[in-house]
Order: sequence, then structure tokens, then C-alpha cells
Amino acid sequence: ASISAQTTTRAGEPMRIAVLPFVLAEGVGRSAHALDEAFPAALRTLGRHEVVNIPLERARGLLPASAIELSTIAAADLLRLHDALQVDAVMIGRVDQFTGYDPMAIGATAHLVSVTDGAVLWSATAELDASRADVQADIKWWHDQHHGGGNSSLAGWRMTLASPSAFGRYVADQLVATIPEP
Repeated sequence: ASISAQTTTRAGEPMRIAVLPFVLAEGVGRSAHALDEAFPAALRTLGRHEVVNIPLERARGLLPASAIELSTIAAADLLRLHDALQVDAVMIGRVDQFTGYDPMAIGATAHLVSVTDGAVLWSATAELDASRADVQADIKWWHDQHHGGGNSSLAGWRMTLASPSAFGRYVADQLVATIPEP
């Protein structure tokens, strides 16, 4: 299990962020698009930013297909996003691994990019495998923090190990927690 993050002193500056659909690596199934909902939700929970979730259909209308597929955005496209969405930054990312069955595993990278100058303000990568004891212990801690201690649902924290959307939310929460405070 690993999470790594790189940040700049400007990473906490954006107040309004658009989250674009994550690019799926070859061989990663469409169920990995669960992360497209997990990241905006994680940012909202973090409570430092106003978050605009951009569905894939709308992103296609705002950006060339190559920008979405390659997760690279030209300066002119960034300015167009700034004008169209009134955002300070966009979050883009890539899912390199998504195993949506037991044992779940996700490998993903996210970047926060300034729409005014194209600077990468923050990047983080996670490779988390639910079969690992250290990941399971962290999921239990995460579940207790977000859902209260004990078993608030029938399966309690173990439900995260069986639900692709819950595991994706756990991964998103872990990554966005590395964004520094303003």
C-alpha cells in the first residue's frame, strides 16, 4: 500500500475546483468511473473548496476528446474552463488499476492544475490493495472517523472491502487529505 503526494506552496489557493472525469488506463473497466463521483465527494467533505463535478458528457463539450483521453489540457482549454465554469483549478486524474471484486485494489493518480497558468499545484498517487492488513486497519480507522465507531451498518467497516464505490471513496479521501490547507 502506498500513497505519495507532491505539492507546491500554491496548492491551497484554489477556492473553486472542477473535477473532470478520470482517464481509465487500458484494461481498466468502466466501473472505475465510480471514482468520478468519489473525488468530488471527498473534496466536499474536506470542506476547503467549492466543488464542481463535471460529468463525462459535459467534459466532452468543454474539451477536445484528446485532452480527456490523455489527461493533458492545453493553456487555451484551461482558460476556456475558467471562463465557462468560473473555477480556479481543475482536478484531472488517471486510474491505472481498478479491481472491483474481492480483494479490491485501486491504483490512481490525481493532479490539481491551475486554470490561469497551467501550473500543477498538487499531485498524489495511491496504490491500495484491500487484501493487505495495513490497508484493512486504515479502512477500519477511516470508517470509524466517517461513520462513527462500531458497526453502524450490518457489515461495519468491512463493507468498504466489498463495495467498489465505498472502497473508491476511501481511496479518494486518502488522496485529497494530502492537499495542504490554505
